[in-house]
Amino acid sequence: MRAAEAVGRTLVGLGVSHVFGVVGSGNFHVTNAMVRAGARFVAARHEGGATTMADAYARMSGEVAAVTVHQGCGFTNTLTGLTEATKSRTPLVVLAADVTERRSNFFVDQQALTSSVGATPLSLERGEDAVAMAARAFALARDERRTVVLNLPLQVQAAECDEPPTLSPAERSPESATAVAPDQLDALLACLDRARRPVFVAGRGARGAGCREALEALAESCGALVGTSAVSKGLFHGNPWDIDVSGGFATPLAVELITDADLIVGWGCALNMWTMRQGSLIGPDTVVAQVDIDPDALGNHRDVQL
Repeated sequence: MRAAEAVGRTLVGLGVSHVFGVVGSGNFHVTNAMVRAGARFVAARHEGGATTMADAYARMSGEVAAVTVHQGCGFTNTLTGLTEATKSRTPLVVLAADVTERRSNFFVDQQALTSSVGATPLSLERGEDAVAMAARAFALARDERRTVVLNLPLQVQAAECDEPPTLSPAERSPESATAVAPDQLDALLACLDRARRPVFVAGRGARGAGCREALEALAESCGALVGTSAVSKGLFHGNPWDIDVSGGFATPLAVELITDADLIVGWGCALNMWTMRQGSLIGPDTVVAQVDIDPDALGNHRDVQL
């Protein structure tokens, strides 16, 4: 079996159900392999559009999506969509044909371009590693919420490799329940108990984790209003205490209510300059708490007390 076919079959076997792209000679075989394995191929007129569609699909479905593009100009056309997906931590695998001969008209340093926008570059160096490399790209995208570019040199794509084993969609490793120190959890509960005007702001992390019912139950128990960042708009639609979007798109009433809060809790939300209007939505005596699975995200955009 060709390495290109093994890559495509492996990704679909692990759970990629949709692949977006523009097909050329360089990505013809890997794309066909994914379709034969059961994935739906969505054709685009431009690779930038394909990448943006895949980004949107992955965000809304919670799945890892894939993009398939030609080498050189096909890959460079993805860069705007690739950058946005990377900055949004979208679980995405970009399958990019690649040429390693510098005299080729299609040669660009695709790994360097990938790194320059913050995405994760991988390259299939040997045909025999096709299954393992595809599985690694999928795991990085899903488990670490990365946008991964798997470069597929043409000569390696054509190399023979073993047929991949029969795969079933891999289960995500459960998050460790010990990730939160007990004293931090107790402190948050104490803040919620003391607060008289709490506001919850849920971001993409909360939406992706399927936290709506849990957050609504917690908000109901402590009298919190619920809102979202712009990218999670609609998460609490229908809730009587939903104040909708926080930040630049907030209604005048939402601005008043958030500014008057004595406790703001960001759930999977960066609390960045847009969501908090450069910090102007945080009152002088407001306690700010932030909950996130990424320790580097905590306090990254503004000071938090918890």
